[in-house]
Amino acid sequence: MSAFLPVLFVAIGISVVVFGVLQAFNVRGTVTRRVARNHKKLELIHQASGRLDPVFVPFFGTAGYLRFLGAVLIPVGAVMSLAGCMLLLRS
Repeated sequence: MSAFLPVLFVAIGISVVVFGVLQAFNVRGTVTRRVARNHKKLELIHQASGRLDPVFVPFFGTAGYLRFLGAVLIPVGAVMSLAGCMLLLRS
């Protein structure tokens, strides 16, 4: 078996864990900035269409959802990198 696939699994798993930690713990305000950008974009679209009612932010654009998604990504990336390590040890 080629060692490329297990190394790829480990690299992607580690990057997913890092991304999940950044999102879940809101490191350096990443989630806050993303939510602010999404809200501003929705406001501009809302104003351009001439609507006067308040802007509706969907559930998928809230900070809580993005932080939950980051918390889900942490164990997924850990399992992926663990699987890559097991494949490396096996070959």
